[in-house]
Amino acid sequence: MFSIIKYTFIGVITYLFYLILEIIFPPFNFPKNIPTIPFYVSFLGAYTNLDQADIYNLYIREKLEKYGAVKIYFASRWNILITKPEYLLEMFKNEDVFAKSGNHIKIPGSVLASYTGDNVISAHGELWKLYREVIAQSIQFPDLDPITKNTEKLIQIINDRIGSQKQVSIPVTDILQKYSLANVTESILGIDYKVLDGEKSIMHEKIKYVKSQIFNPFFLNFPYFDNFPIPSRLKARSEVTRFREWYGQSVIDNHDRQRPNSAGTKLVDALMDEKLTEKQFLDNAIILMVAGHENPLLLMLSLMYVLAKYPLIQETVRQETDPAKPYLHSVIYETLRMYPPLGMIINRCTTRTTKLGDGIVIPKGVYCGYNNFGTGRDRNVWGNNADVFKPERWGCEIEEINQKYSIAKKTANLPAFHGRKRACLGEKYALYEVKNFVCAIVGEYQVSVDASWNERITPAGPICPLGLKINFEKLVVA
Repeated sequence: MFSIIKYTFIGVITYLFYLILEIIFPPFNFPKNIPTIPFYVSFLGAYTNLDQADIYNLYIREKLEKYGAVKIYFASRWNILITKPEYLLEMFKNEDVFAKSGNHIKIPGSVLASYTGDNVISAHGELWKLYREVIAQSIQFPDLDPITKNTEKLIQIINDRIGSQKQVSIPVTDILQKYSLANVTESILGIDYKVLDGEKSIMHEKIKYVKSQIFNPFFLNFPYFDNFPIPSRLKARSEVTRFREWYGQSVIDNHDRQRPNSAGTKLVDALMDEKLTEKQFLDNAIILMVAGHENPLLLMLSLMYVLAKYPLIQETVRQETDPAKPYLHSVIYETLRMYPPLGMIINRCTTRTTKLGDGIVIPKGVYCGYNNFGTGRDRNVWGNNADVFKPERWGCEIEEINQKYSIAKKTANLPAFHGRKRACLGEKYALYEVKNFVCAIVGEYQVSVDASWNERITPAGPICPLGLKINFEKLVVA
């Protein structure tokens, strides 16, 4: 009996030791000619006061700027993280080698994977083509009229907050999330959830609640533990299931009232025609809503921050008389460069052993990703003033500005909207939305950063100013 206990104890200790080594050191077959980021760096955002800019500058920047790629521990595994544009182009071009692989494959069994599932962003091969066939046109050619209406509602909400006061400080995340959510559900999905009508919105409240259940820092860093019967994670999984069912049913129930070309109509039609399974229908309906409002929201928060932080830039945007709005375009592109909504994306897996650049050999089955924050601030790409917010770097005339932006995307110098055939389908929609938003805000208010706000960006994951508070002062009409 004693021997059984002893050997069991030794076995458990050996297994734990093996697990610890797997976390601390990358696998032996990983490329030796690129540096390793210490394993604990990925956890610093959750357990320190450092934000993503601090962590990048202190632990990652020097190695990425020198080598263009590093080994990094994230989501329970070691990965290859890339920032060098030439390497990014190789990854974007070689879709069959660097295959898209979403959370449902990367972290199966996790609560996050059960939320987003297998969808048009994460799928590969024939499945991706199927999903794209169903909803791509609805994303690329949405109904833009609701954005005008919702922008007017947003301005009214802010005016109601200001009331008779000269100036009012507003935490803007919730308001802008409702605005972005209303836009995507009405313009692309084709359903009006009345998100901006009244103080509270059922849709908005449900999303906030389900996000609070999913995004626990420990389980995001170690999604493997979602597979254990931990009460909080069982609850999180149950809430995700309930929300998906409610949301999916709402899309079906609104089918007869949707525009024929809306994504909601297309998805329900594909479900009824058995082109999509119920899960595929739900997965894609969810990702349209999640990515379609979260990413523009992050960009709008960053734009609010730079406009409020730099009064001269704000005033230049406000005074711009050229209907093409060249300076506004420059401000948006510069914000995308310095504050890309998605800082680090690791969602591609090598289908065979391959070589990156001149000699970085990556084995089969290794997850690879890119760091938009790093590429956007790489001094090898953007010069020694890469950390300076400088809209003028994009040019003066609208043709020059848009050409530079197009070239930056094609060369992967600016991968905020990803690249090549897997480039973001909603890019034009998002840019249209944020242009309308900025024009409306600077046309109505003088905005400034609230002095009580602690200036920092998010500590991990998506990039935007954390808990941003803005002072709104109604402009006096001459």
